[in-house]
Amino acid sequence: MRRVLFWMHLGAGVLISCLVLFFATTGALLAYERPILHSADKRFYASGVGSGNAVPMPLDALAAGAMVAVPSPIEMVTVYRDPNLPVEMLTARRTVYLANRYSGEVQGPVSPRLRSFFAEVTALHRWFGLSNASHSTATAVKGAAALLFLFLVLSGAVLWIPRHWSRTSVRTSIVPRLDAHGRARNYNWHKVAGFWTALPLAVIVGTGVIMAYPWANALLFRLAHSPVPVRNPENGSPGRRGKGVHALPVRLDEVFVEATRGVEDWQSATLRVPAGNGALNFVVDRSEGGHPEKREQVSVDPKTLVVLHRDNFAGLSRGQRWRSWVRFAHTGEAGGWWGESLALISACGAIVLSVTGVAMSLDRLRRWRRCDHSDSTSNPLAKTSS
Repeated sequence: MRRVLFWMHLGAGVLISCLVLFFATTGALLAYERPILHSADKRFYASGVGSGNAVPMPLDALAAGAMVAVPSPIEMVTVYRDPNLPVEMLTARRTVYLANRYSGEVQGPVSPRLRSFFAEVTALHRWFGLSNASHSTATAVKGAAALLFLFLVLSGAVLWIPRHWSRTSVRTSIVPRLDAHGRARNYNWHKVAGFWTALPLAVIVGTGVIMAYPWANALLFRLAHSPVPVRNPENGSPGRRGKGVHALPVRLDEVFVEATRGVEDWQSATLRVPAGNGALNFVVDRSEGGHPEKREQVSVDPKTLVVLHRDNFAGLSRGQRWRSWVRFAHTGEAGGWWGESLALISACGAIVLSVTGVAMSLDRLRRWRRCDHSDSTSNPLAKTSS
């Protein structure tokens, strides 16, 4: 059985080694996206600090000035609890502008090259950089690769178990040998990388499967004994919420006050500007991001300013709570900086596993060819038949 599992592991590894290397590399580049962008934006924050008894401008006046300064429609507006932090505005072109709360000065686009780099790497990681028409095909390929990679992680964990337990065998499997060369180095590094990264890789790849396949997503809800929610296309990603002009609503200060009412420790509130006269949907966050249990979804009527519904984490079903963690567990953001560091280390481990696995497979192939050649030269019958 172990031999069969080994050949299945080897075959699957050779089949998707290039894809594993591709996804691990792009994933490693995205590991610190949030803290890098946050650090890049900080240089714009100092100019937003008010002096003395300065009072922040009304959001309506701030938005009116921003709409003139920003060249494309505004799709998202983020207001921070700290009045010294600027108002963040995301446009339809996925560029970010920052508006000073006191002077109304609009700066941006903020870090356009850096954001463009991360956007391109994200597109490569999700859809191989293909157009919208090919996203379904790219998702299918990525999902299949994720399933095979999950099999590699699980089967590798079984194959890692030494046939005979000893201090030497365990040491070879968990301690890297920096002085080794050739086959010994590849074998040692492959087993060591698998040992230290198997668990986080299983989480990363498993959550990737859930995001790629509806059946895996439904399985998560069934395991949680929760009904699978029906997806509404209108509530999807920003690019799928419908066409039309995104006009900022009036009485923004009152709207944000209603959205954050009762959330004493809120840190930021993000408004998705509707295309039309629909309800105003907010995400009120009590953290700096990466913690779905500290988020609330709030919907406010733009005419009456009545809160239509407020969905906090505790009010969700068990399946919805589990599903909320999937995306942040996949990127490591759920654990903050250490979770992102673990995701980076795991991605680097996957690169080592891919490279050493291919190297060992090529070495095995070369040895087979040498054996076949030696057999044909030493066996007269084989030489005659050839």
